[in-house]
Amino acid sequence: MEITGQQTAYRCEQCGSPEIVALSLLYEQGTRGFSGRFTTGVSQSYSARAAAPPKPKRYFRPIILWGPVAVFFGMWTYLGFSALFMRPKALVLKELLAVVFFLLFIAAFAKLLVNLGRVARYNREVYPQLYSDWAHTFMCRRCGKYSLIRP
Repeated sequence: MEITGQQTAYRCEQCGSPEIVALSLLYEQGTRGFSGRFTTGVSQSYSARAAAPPKPKRYFRPIILWGPVAVFFGMWTYLGFSALFMRPKALVLKELLAVVFFLLFIAAFAKLLVNLGRVARYNREVYPQLYSDWAHTFMCRRCGKYSLIRP
């Protein structure tokens, strides 16, 4: 039984060379996993690093940046209002300070939610398009030009 399907031969737009290769193939060929007695890891060639797929953004950074700030101001807000409820004849300065800490807590918590929303929107809308473009990008081995070739 013979397969009669022909593969389309793509050529580089710049130099005309037929030696173009998908970035995914460059990445796979240049990435090697290793494991020893005490270590494991990944070794990559320079071309594999250049051809690496895009990565989705992680939620770790906004949580590390804004989480402690929100907890700090939330704690001081709680302490300020609990002191006011224990001693209702407190100074106006203590009331004002408790309100300021509450507003700072609200601002930090809102910033945390906004940053988490940005990460979620990027991962939902932008990242799939970037990954699709990466999967359909080819590089000429002769001149190094990148070409986006849709099927």
